[in-house]
Parts: sequence; structure tokens; C-alpha cells
Amino acid sequence: MKFKLGNNSINPSKTLSDVTSYYKKINKTFTKHTNKNKPSTGAMPGNSDIIPAYAHDYGNYVAKYGMGNFQIQVVMKLGGKLNFDKLSRAVRLSVDTEPVLGCRFVEHNPPYFKRLEDIDNTKFCFMEESENAEEAVHRFLESRLDMDHDPMVKVKLIRSSEHDTLCIKLNHTCSDGSGAKDYILLLSHIYSCLDRYGAYVPKPRVRSRNDHKKLFKNLGIKYPELDPSAVESPKTAWPFRWLSGGQKDITPFVICQLRNGQLDILSKYAKEKGVTINDLILTALYRAMFKITKPPYGVPMDMGLTVDLRRYLPGNKAEAIRNFSGGIILRIARLFGEPFEGTLLRVKSVMHRKKVNNPGYQCATGAERSEKMNFLQYLAFSKFISKVSEITSQSCFFCSPGLSNVGVISKSPINFGKNVVTEAYFIPPVVRPPAILLVASSYNGIMTLAVGYYKGSIDRSIYEKLLNKIIKELIEGCK
Repeated sequence: MKFKLGNNSINPSKTLSDVTSYYKKINKTFTKHTNKNKPSTGAMPGNSDIIPAYAHDYGNYVAKYGMGNFQIQVVMKLGGKLNFDKLSRAVRLSVDTEPVLGCRFVEHNPPYFKRLEDIDNTKFCFMEESENAEEAVHRFLESRLDMDHDPMVKVKLIRSSEHDTLCIKLNHTCSDGSGAKDYILLLSHIYSCLDRYGAYVPKPRVRSRNDHKKLFKNLGIKYPELDPSAVESPKTAWPFRWLSGGQKDITPFVICQLRNGQLDILSKYAKEKGVTINDLILTALYRAMFKITKPPYGVPMDMGLTVDLRRYLPGNKAEAIRNFSGGIILRIARLFGEPFEGTLLRVKSVMHRKKVNNPGYQCATGAERSEKMNFLQYLAFSKFISKVSEITSQSCFFCSPGLSNVGVISKSPINFGKNVVTEAYFIPPVVRPPAILLVASSYNGIMTLAVGYYKGSIDRSIYEKLLNKIIKELIEGCK
């Protein structure tokens, strides 16, 4: 059986010798990564510089071993010029308000975050003057965090003669997309206080198990570690052709935006149809993938979707910046000649069934069980899985797409003192093939879609085609 992608013919069959070679490499990798580089074990140090890490955190941390760059980034264009000294002070004060941002992750059993010993000499904020602001932004976004030595947050002010652009890079080990939105608002608040009053007194926010307890209490789960529910796993993969190799240290990205009042049109259409903007994006993503990859008709195709577990907390707010996300799997089949509204109704139906069953909570109960595991074994197994992925991605003919919709970054204008953020969007973590992670974000009437990739793993034009098709589906489908 062959699949077609553009002009490329894909034959998924492998010779016996190829498969045998794969398994020999995998076995060698497993032995290597389960017998060396073990972290420390024993009781967690008991002092004020220590913050407990939870399963959501170290689940993202292990991505450093080859699963992706796992850094969340935000770009904000401003209408004026910021005071760099005030911005630097604001960033430093934000690290005192959210102490986990001034930590490094320690491989220990159990793992934890430890305050940087030289934090007062650590540089969190940088500035670059450039007449090509777009190029400077791209360089910053394509640079990688050193997960062993860099702080959890880096902020860069890029100044051109026309305007300032503020870029934020957060380590996914300590924060998810909603946490990044919280950080944006915190930083703007601190800067505005410094601008107006000349001072800001940080009140440290404490990360604890209270958010977990509130979630389980609201869902009526008394013993989460005994909950039998399992996290869904994909059952199908989309036909897709990756290029051999890929440079994990170079991670370009592609963005596409919906402007000129189109988001208002989508909002009106969604209200008329009784659906959400998220439903519309999922529908457009499915239809774009159907057209580009051409999977068999009638076969339900899997799509991952990130779920913010703060939905189960009072006010939808966590007590501090943290990872608190889950995920679900949608299954929608390709149907011949189906219009946009037909696909939308099927997406709406599937999402409704998910919502009545508390989507994503299984990730929270699964995390409770994970925390009972020996972290040394968890880390060794994660390294093994990463190397298996590296081996198999060298010649891959399928993909597993996922959507993370962080939604509206802020419903009201974001202000840094008297300077207003005119445009803001997210750049997602880059994940190793065969995974694809698309992020959607909205601010000031503009919706932005973005995806990153390992350089050399795919022809950039395919991602450009995918994002453009999603936008086209949204515009034409919601007329």
C-alpha cells in the first residue's frame, strides 16, 4: 500500500533486515541508558531554597534528552519604547515573586527545583538594537535554553528605530502555556509599578500540592493514585513523509496570522453555531490535514489536544506558575465531499462527549501514580524512549499531530507603564518527528498559528502549506 504526499510516493513497508537493525540499536540504547548517569537518591534537602517538583514538571524535563526543545516563547510588539533598566529590575523581581523561575531542576530521587546559588549575578534580561527587528526576533526564538545552566526564564528587548519588541523564553519544565500567560501579566504589572511608583515589593507565590487537592476534590476523587482511568494514546497515525535526519539544535518555525477583523467573524459564526473558537480551529486543522496527507476515507484519525487542568480550579487559577495541563485524543474520519459545517458538527459532537467526562483529568491521576515511581527508573526509561524515537525518526512515513490552543493571551490591553502591547503571540515547543505540535493564540483581534521543526527534518513549504490551508478553511468555512 502506498500513500501520496504532494509529489512524494511513500512506501511504509520495511525489509526484515531494516527492522532487525532497528531493534538491535534499540536494545543497545536501552542497556546504555539504564546503567549509567544515574541521579542522586535519598531524602530531599530540607531548606528554603528547595521547591518540590511534580510529575507534570519532570515529564517535560526529560524532553531535554532528545524529545524536543521544550521552551515556551512569547513575542510582544510595543507601541513605544521601554526603559531597559526598569525592565531588567522587573524581570529580576518577577523571579522573586515566582521563585521557581530562579531555580534549576535537580535530578534526584525525588527530583526538585533548587534556587540558583549565584542568582544576584545571573542575567535574566538582555537588549539588542537592530534595524532588522524581525531577524533579531528569529535569532532569539531559534536559540535554545541550556536546561542545565540557564535560568528558567530569559527576556530580551529588541529595539529598532520604529518600535520595541519584547521576547520571553520560558522553560517548559516549570511552566505550561497558561503559566506563560500569567507570567506576561505579572511582568507587565511589575514594570508598571516601577514606572508609576518606583518600587515593587515581591510576595513569593508558593507551589504546593494544593492545586492538585482542589482538582481532585472538585471532581470527587478521593484516592487519585487508585483511579483506574488511563491516559489516552493515539491509535492511528497520519501518512506523512519526513526527511532523513534533522538538526535538533536548529529549530526554525512557521507562523500564520488571521487579521483584519477575521477573528470577529469567527466569533460571530461560532456563537451562531453553538461552538467554540477551539472547535473551529480543530475543524480547520482536520480538514487541512485531510487535504495534505490524504488518509483513507472512513478511518478515524487521531488528533491530540492539550487541556488546561486549571478549568477544575476555583477561578481557573493556579496558586503559582506551574505545569498543570493534560491532554485528550480526538478521532475524526475523512469523509468524501464533506463541507466545513459537516466536519464542524462532528468535531462539536466529539468534544461534547469529552467535556461531559471531565477531559484531561486522567493526566492528573496518572501523574499521582508517576510520583510514586523511582525517579531514577523513570529517567532511564525516558532516555531510552528518546533514543528509540531518534532512531525511528530517521526514516519515518507517518506523523502524530497535536493542537495546543492557549486562547486569548489577555482580554484587555497589556501595558508596560504607558506603553501598550499592540501584538502578541506564542511560539510552541519544538518536538521531534513524527510528532507535530501546533499552537494557537489570540490577542488584540489577531489569531496566530505557529509550529516549529527540526531543521532538515521537513521541507518548510509543507508547514507553510498546512498553516495557510488552516487559515483558508477558517475564512471560507465561517463566511
